[in-house]
Amino acid sequence: MDLSTIKSVSPNRNTFKKIMALLFSLAVIADSFVVITNANKAAKDTVDVLRVSDSGGIPAHTVLTEKQLQKYAIIRKEYTDDMVLAEHMDEAVGKFSKYYLRGNGVLYKDQLAAEVPKKNEWLYKLDDKQEVLTLPYNFLEAGGDILMPGDRVRIRVSYEVDKPAASNPNDIYSVSQGKTTKTEVLFDSIVVKDMLNGNSHSIYEVYKEVLKLSEDKRQTVMKSEDFLKNIQPRALLLEGSSDQINYYAKFKSMENKSLLITILSRSDSQAIVDQLPTLQNEVESWIDKQNGN
Repeated sequence: MDLSTIKSVSPNRNTFKKIMALLFSLAVIADSFVVITNANKAAKDTVDVLRVSDSGGIPAHTVLTEKQLQKYAIIRKEYTDDMVLAEHMDEAVGKFSKYYLRGNGVLYKDQLAAEVPKKNEWLYKLDDKQEVLTLPYNFLEAGGDILMPGDRVRIRVSYEVDKPAASNPNDIYSVSQGKTTKTEVLFDSIVVKDMLNGNSHSIYEVYKEVLKLSEDKRQTVMKSEDFLKNIQPRALLLEGSSDQINYYAKFKSMENKSLLITILSRSDSQAIVDQLPTLQNEVESWIDKQNGN
């Protein structure tokens, strides 16, 4: 046998590439197998939590019952400490919902309360040295629907006097038809804690009640004329010191007096509009539509 006629075969670049491609494919298959195996293990490693069983949700300030809740398994990686475990059903039943709970939504600890929130809760936090004054208010003359609970206002009072007195250079006098009117600052800065509508109901509570509703019900209510009427203020509830209230008492019995109310900057206030910006924007849009703007 003549071996000189046999050509030597040596690996070329294509052969090397094929080997590397094969090894890479095997590595991908192995990694995929590991990922799938771990995913299967994770799917089996679940935690039982509570969720709302009623598809229509649970209204705010409702006592929770077992019929409204159900056990729901979630992957352990999705579980967080603020969720209510199914094994703690007895800790959820009998509690009150703080606000509207969506149907089929997981139940969280901060959604529950041991008792119904108090109405006008700010009154319970009022300092003993502070007092609340109810002041008539014409919303068409002083800011319209812009003024909100939490805003700060400045109030001036104008009343008739016999003649100008050279006391305070900041006092303003005007003479009309032989009558002299003096204008001075009654409250330089005072907080509007709440407002009352035409039915003497708290407007702040009206906003809170709307927030308790589901999104679709909220939209329906906010489009109604009753809602727009209920957020129109007729009186202000002002938080002031005893000195401020006593100063106002001097002018309360005066005849032919008038008040001028101006709104101060919100930079240092806690207006409800800052807490409920979306709701306020929606309210303004409905008012514009109703007025044909």
